Amino acid sequence: MRKAKDISIKDLVEKAKEMRAYNMIALTAAGSGHTGGTLSIMDIAAVLYLKVINHDPLNPEWEDRDRVIWSVGHKAPALYVALGMAGYFPLEETVKLRQLWSGFEGHPNRFVLPGIEISAGSLGQGLGVAVGSALSAKLDEKNYRVYCIMGDGEQQEGSIWESVMSAAHYRLDNLVGIIDLNGLQIDGTTDEVMNVAPLAEKYRAFGWEVIQADGHDIEKLLEAFEIAKKIKGKPVVIIAKTIKGKGVSFAENVTGYHGIPPRDGRYGNESLERALLDIYGGDDHAFTPEAIDGLLGRAKDYYEEVKSKLKGSLPSYSKDYWWNQTDIMMVEMDPTRMGFGRALSSLGGDEITVAFGADITSSIKMDDFFKGHPERKKRFFSMGIAEQNMTTVAAGFAKEGKTSFIGSYGVFVSGRNWDQIRTTLCYNNLNVKIAGAHGGISVGPDGATHQALEEIPLMYYLPNMKLVVPCDALETEKATKAITGIQGPGYIRFGREATPVVTNAETPYVFGMANIIRFRQVQDNFIDAFEIYISNDYKNENEDICIVSCGPMVAESMRAAWILKQEFGIETRIINMHTVKPLDKECLMRAAEETGRILTVEEQQVRGFGNIIAGGIVAGNHLKAFAMEMMGINDSFGESGNPWDLMKAFGLTAEHIAQKCKKLTEKQ
Repeated sequence: MRKAKDISIKDLVEKAKEMRAYNMIALTAAGSGHTGGTLSIMDIAAVLYLKVINHDPLNPEWEDRDRVIWSVGHKAPALYVALGMAGYFPLEETVKLRQLWSGFEGHPNRFVLPGIEISAGSLGQGLGVAVGSALSAKLDEKNYRVYCIMGDGEQQEGSIWESVMSAAHYRLDNLVGIIDLNGLQIDGTTDEVMNVAPLAEKYRAFGWEVIQADGHDIEKLLEAFEIAKKIKGKPVVIIAKTIKGKGVSFAENVTGYHGIPPRDGRYGNESLERALLDIYGGDDHAFTPEAIDGLLGRAKDYYEEVKSKLKGSLPSYSKDYWWNQTDIMMVEMDPTRMGFGRALSSLGGDEITVAFGADITSSIKMDDFFKGHPERKKRFFSMGIAEQNMTTVAAGFAKEGKTSFIGSYGVFVSGRNWDQIRTTLCYNNLNVKIAGAHGGISVGPDGATHQALEEIPLMYYLPNMKLVVPCDALETEKATKAITGIQGPGYIRFGREATPVVTNAETPYVFGMANIIRFRQVQDNFIDAFEIYISNDYKNENEDICIVSCGPMVAESMRAAWILKQEFGIETRIINMHTVKPLDKECLMRAAEETGRILTVEEQQVRGFGNIIAGGIVAGNHLKAFAMEMMGINDSFGESGNPWDLMKAFGLTAEHIAQKCKKLTEKQ
């Protein structure tokens, strides 16, 4: 057991500075991550891990250890430097933040690093885990204490208050909640987005002991934790007033620094160099240019190892077919969410249309509803971090004749409120359109908790639901407009990062009817190398195989068709199943009969989309046998990493697709 009782307040202050420095170096090396919240929580993390809790870094699973549950998973970098400083692993390793296979994922994963009590990233869930852990201690007559770190914006989630109520009901005096009260969240101040005040009065009303403290005063924090240990018969919450971005001048109280690293990188006005000067109050600190070079070089060297492994695992061909690697078959890149934003800007002119924000308004382009249209602000409603409430409130508008747009990251907006979607939206057939943003592993470094890999079947099997998974930004705009014109609930799945634009304004698009894509010949521009048809206009060309895909996997399927033709002379029919429900079954049945080989490719759990396609094929009366295989994520969660690296690591690039097709065509 390790109790760091002998560390002085002065030493804690210095350790917190060092933790802030490593945090900023890691964020700079990663090129992404959360600056503001990691800095606001850092003094609390230092006090907890270096002074307050009973734990043993050499024996992380010691059963009598105190537990610290980080409900605010996006503040993982602060957790990592706290664990490193406490001795769970070398502190220098934290500079590998958000890199593939490093363990230092965008949101904490308890299976890959010691000291992490629970994998987290979806807000509002940690306090419930903490209640269960504290109840378990009572049941087993254990003396360990449970601490749960939460954000103030997180208090907008209804699940928090269910846990608050249960903790008081069971008189859990071994539970301490900690609220990082920095007053800011992604969409603005907490007061503006969805006011949670007065928190102290609310927790008291629920039966908690409330302690308020300055979250940056080490001495006051220590006093607060000591008082908390003496409270009997009820849980305790420490409401710690903090400054988002504390210690770094350009990030302090700046909303925009919620989810980004220093804008200027290593040098400049908003840079790592400036941050270190701010943290230490001048030039006198241990992080010399040489030391920083060494740490950033450590991260760079690690990434070179990752790239080398990925390159070795990628199927090779006679030449490099990767995107934009030569002066032929060039393609533009654009995030599909931009197409959603453009559609929403156009659709928002309808006076019966309303839209909702869920604290990631700009990230998913929901703010395009009112950008440049101030008169629409009255029809935009901020719900904060509360997907279930947003869904049912939107349903209320729809019941009164409005068309409601709601949205969030796909994993949250399709999963957390699935029952509300099923019962309130679908059962009542209400006109609510759902933006499922940031779909698939191509979200990248945020990691598994933010990568939606299951929502296609979740939405498909709901009665009355319509489901579109467009392939690029232009098709996203068309699909959003099309699904809006159809009565009832609809779901639009699209990604975050820039992906190839493989259609244009003239590309035919009909809701409910798939597109057939055929590679013809190499061109300077990628899109010119293909012809695209509405499915019922296409005439059989006796292709060797058919690839059925949706979303960003359509572009990879097209590139695979190019590889297959150039390398092996294999002709490929591609079906862009942009409308997954209603499904174009006739197109699928024809493909099975005419090609005899079907490969489905999906950027989510394999067979989620593939089984839907298989069901569509066998729905007809087929006498002719056909071969079928599926590609996707193989029953696993995603990981942190660069988007294209993840596509390679999970075997979803054109190179992998072409390899699979080649093997399938060789089967009799």
